[in-house]
Amino acid sequence: MSVYMDPMSPQTLFLHLDCKLYRGDRPCRMLRLCEGCSSYDPMGRRVLIIKLGALGDVVRTACLLPGLRETADPPHITWLTSKAAKPLVERMPGVDRVLEFNAETLAHLEMENFETIISLDKEPAPAAVAMRVTAGKKLGIGLSRYGTVYPLNDEAHYYFRLGLDNDEKFFGNKKSYPELIYDALGMAWRGQAYQIVPTEADRTNALGLFAEAGLEPGRKLIGINPGAGHVFAHKAWREDGWVEVIDQIGVRRPELAVALLGGPDEADLMNRIKAAAKTKVLLPGSHYSLGTFAALIERCAVVASGDTLAMHLALATGRRSVAIFGPTCQQEIEMYGRGVKITTPIGCAPCYRRGCDKTPNCQELIPAAQVLDAIVGMMKDEI
Repeated sequence: MSVYMDPMSPQTLFLHLDCKLYRGDRPCRMLRLCEGCSSYDPMGRRVLIIKLGALGDVVRTACLLPGLRETADPPHITWLTSKAAKPLVERMPGVDRVLEFNAETLAHLEMENFETIISLDKEPAPAAVAMRVTAGKKLGIGLSRYGTVYPLNDEAHYYFRLGLDNDEKFFGNKKSYPELIYDALGMAWRGQAYQIVPTEADRTNALGLFAEAGLEPGRKLIGINPGAGHVFAHKAWREDGWVEVIDQIGVRRPELAVALLGGPDEADLMNRIKAAAKTKVLLPGSHYSLGTFAALIERCAVVASGDTLAMHLALATGRRSVAIFGPTCQQEIEMYGRGVKITTPIGCAPCYRRGCDKTPNCQELIPAAQVLDAIVGMMKDEI
């Protein structure tokens, strides 16, 4: 859309307000005014994705991007997310604009118009945004006048029901999260993958950290992310199991390097594992940006972890993944043919319990030999 501002002025200003390059508060990168510009690139259809939730959930929601863009008229995509997740969304191919969830953003979103809003969080705040922003079509989750969430369209009913029905979520559902959200939006699921592309600065930082940790150039690398947050009981596999796996990798595949990867909350855990292991373990720190974390994972041939952000980043960067599942739903994870799932044999899983005193627990029943065989098996074609 092109508009004339202040038509009564002797100096009329012509603006392409819908141009992807237009900024308003400063020159665009073409360094020219709008009128007569050959680089005018209108936004066309506009889609707003609202996804603030857990970092891993944000990453895997990127599977929608190739589905939205495979049409003859790809939309301009705005993604509203949390401050923590913004660096991840900024590295997703296909997102035109990333907005942080805050009061300033909400103020101007209420003035905008979209063709479609996709709202996937089942919490009041993001659902409220979906209700307040103008759009021709709203899909996913909305907020009622009672302050409670509900499905906005018929296709989203099953996706919504899984949050209310534990039996269906834990035992009835056989679909992965990508398939569930495609169904919820009335889109065709054809195995579309999610992707994160680290920047060159991310990759340079990662290579520097690995070099400081002692990684020799060209050496094949296995990444291990031993933590899994503190929300669900026993989501992380046992510490002594990781030590055993690392030592056995040193015996069976001594030409491979092993690195411990994780954030500040996992620093003590990683230090203990490194100290206990007889095999040399690389530890490239624990205080780095999410972009650098993605690049560290991208450098690995295989990443072994629990049901964590590291698992999703491995899949998003095209790495192979060995993922260990205790209390969470393994069927909701789409491995895209690049991973192995190891699930606990305990009868009460999945459960999503925040506390558990069972002995042995779900993670204690997963033997180190099973994890080791999965990792070595994924590396069988690596020389």
